[in-house]
Amino acid sequence: MLTGCGGDSARRVTTAAVVPPPAEESFTAMESPSLQFLPRQEEAAGWHLDNDPIVIPGNRLTSYMDQDASHFARYGVIDATIGNYTATAGGGFATVEIFRFPDFVKAFGAYSTRKEGTIQFLQIENEAFQSKHSIHLWRGPFYVRVIGGGTTDGFASMARLTGVVAERMPPAPARPAVFNFFPTNMRVANSERYSVQAGFGQTMLANSFQATFDHGGAVVQGLIIPAADKATATRIFDGYRALYLANGKLLDPITNLGEDNFTAEDRFLGRAVAFRIDRFVIAFNGYTDRGKLVDLAIATDTRILGSIRRQLVSADKEAAAAARTSTSATPWTTRP
Repeated sequence: MLTGCGGDSARRVTTAAVVPPPAEESFTAMESPSLQFLPRQEEAAGWHLDNDPIVIPGNRLTSYMDQDASHFARYGVIDATIGNYTATAGGGFATVEIFRFPDFVKAFGAYSTRKEGTIQFLQIENEAFQSKHSIHLWRGPFYVRVIGGGTTDGFASMARLTGVVAERMPPAPARPAVFNFFPTNMRVANSERYSVQAGFGQTMLANSFQATFDHGGAVVQGLIIPAADKATATRIFDGYRALYLANGKLLDPITNLGEDNFTAEDRFLGRAVAFRIDRFVIAFNGYTDRGKLVDLAIATDTRILGSIRRQLVSADKEAAAAARTSTSATPWTTRP
């Protein structure tokens, strides 16, 4: 019996030992629409594609960029397409990363929240900038990042490579439409951002469209949250007001601003003017005098009202027309 047991054990060990290791996944065998945007061989003047590009699914990005993958996951990245290039003269190198998203708003968000520190905007549509070691591009539902160095002309040749990639991509029609509610005369150019994480450093103000304003030399931050419905907007608005109630103090509200509004100040949070209108929450924050925040709030309220009013008038006319033509309409739904 002992011999038999030992034999069974030996056979089990032998069987386990011959199990082959799992095959490594080849990212070069994967497909993505983004592959068509990478210039092949020497299609981009001054650059040569070193080898076949790779495509990494969005849920596998940690294998490529570790912790930074979480940033792209927040915006629902579909995949990343990567190509490595060598400059044909001067020994420079560049890695082109194309991150694909479900729509241009999410791509804009992933791109725009990287606009930090010392940056210089480039003349590449939809929008692009260069930072210390890289070039960033938002184009339609794509965010492109080009990392490299060693070129004889600095970022100039990398910018040209980025431009070639951009020209092959479908552009977005414009920035997300929510930004149209902000006044334009004091808005800092290219300051628009969309963050799914937070606004003014507060997670309660997540999923907000943000912009920076220069009001007579005073820097003011503004945001708009298009909530799912009026009840959700009310909860967000009340939560932001409660933050100032707990840490600072409320000031006098503004007459006829939105459906509800408050103004407040705190030593650390700064001054704020916020209001809610329908399902939108709007807030302005800064360390300047309250009057400048109020100016921006009133201008935004006017623009939102103008847009919503047109929609409401149109809906009212359609409802009235339907009531007049309906034989089952009750008397109080029919207008003269």
